[in-house]
Amino acid sequence: MQDNMYTDGRYLRRNPGWGLEDAPFKAAFINGLLRRNDIHPEEIIEIGCGSGAILEILSKNKEVALLKGYDISPQAINIANRIHSDKIKFYNEDILQMNGYHTDLLLVIDVFEHVNDFYTMLRRIRKRSTHFIFHIPLDLSCRTLFKPHVLLQQREAVGHIHYFSRDMVEWMLKDAGFTIIDWMYTGSESDRGLDRSVKGKIKKVLRKISFLISRDLSAKLWGGYSMMILAK
Repeated sequence: MQDNMYTDGRYLRRNPGWGLEDAPFKAAFINGLLRRNDIHPEEIIEIGCGSGAILEILSKNKEVALLKGYDISPQAINIANRIHSDKIKFYNEDILQMNGYHTDLLLVIDVFEHVNDFYTMLRRIRKRSTHFIFHIPLDLSCRTLFKPHVLLQQREAVGHIHYFSRDMVEWMLKDAGFTIIDWMYTGSESDRGLDRSVKGKIKKVLRKISFLISRDLSAKLWGGYSMMILAK
């Protein structure tokens, strides 16, 4: 990962919520994919669990008996431990270095873009779960090609060191031996109404129109979308 910003407190200073504010919409997409494909995991493990808020929401599903979150950041685990219980457990460990575990559903939510060697990561987890859900930002677009400072902002603010398009994500997962079962586009802060400036409102209308015309074209033009992917 990008030096040690995730363990020395810098990431926390820049992102004090550590994903807390985005958890409801991400958990809703995860639940949507599981329902749509009739998948009912009894155990869920999340790599890079951050604040633990996604697992907290998923724990409301009574069919899920145990949820485990792993993160290399002691600051993230300190936040997550507020909800530690018999059903939800958190560990300040690098699960990529562990062997001998297998789960029903492995969550990898907004992680690849931070990992130096994400192909090695994918190959290490490939045999560790029956199903996987990935959330991967699609930072590459016509907009970011013409305005590379947008990518630099992502790099400095949230530590993105890799940038993907939909095609690149699909190639990457196939190369690593995964089969995509289902997927959805997820929107940006602008789509969720978090940017309330006049410019943000105009951008939201334009993005909504282009998304209705062609989802793929809108993602390639504007960027800011992500993919929530169910795989095996």
